[in-house]
Amino acid sequence: MRSMTVLTCLLLALATVLWPSRSPGSGAPGRLGWTPPRGQVERAGGRAPPLAAFRTRWPVRQRDLAATEDVADALVLISLALRAGLPLVEALQHVQSGAVGRVRVELGAVVAALRWGCSAHEAWSYAGARWRAAALATHLAEQTGAAPSALIERAAGRLREERERERERAAARAGVLLVLPLGLGFLPAFACTAVVPVVLSLATGVLESGA
Repeated sequence: MRSMTVLTCLLLALATVLWPSRSPGSGAPGRLGWTPPRGQVERAGGRAPPLAAFRTRWPVRQRDLAATEDVADALVLISLALRAGLPLVEALQHVQSGAVGRVRVELGAVVAALRWGCSAHEAWSYAGARWRAAALATHLAEQTGAAPSALIERAAGRLREERERERERAAARAGVLLVLPLGLGFLPAFACTAVVPVVLSLATGVLESGA
């Protein structure tokens, strides 16, 4: 009975020592876990630790993936309009009229540039870097005489493949960054419930047998 009391007291003391505490200058917990203290960020040269940086970059990366998906969908619609026999300007205008957000604005800039007499390659430059695949496809179609619809459809397929690879990389990074805090959380509990009782039981048995 006395050995069980000693064992319980030792477990409580060990749990108190191992229990993670937060000092006054430490960061407050956020939606995904831990927010770095300001002093720690300053000591790291102004850069947040990897987990906090991942939490900050995650919404931006998700928005980039959604934007890439919107561009790929618009390219598929442009390809279908070209297959229906519409000229490039009219195909872009039809897709632009049904688009929303940045896709609508950027396609509108391309349509305006084409109507001003710019080449297709130059017109796509007004839409930004997201449409580089479409610019390359239309430029190749002008240079080689190939059907632009097929080239634009392939460009949409490449964008979707890149989007899927980026999602896989983001998921892999999330898994790596979550292993460390989970390990730090479960290791003290495992030590208190599995390792320490066995060691104390063996030590108590040895001491009692020696006495």
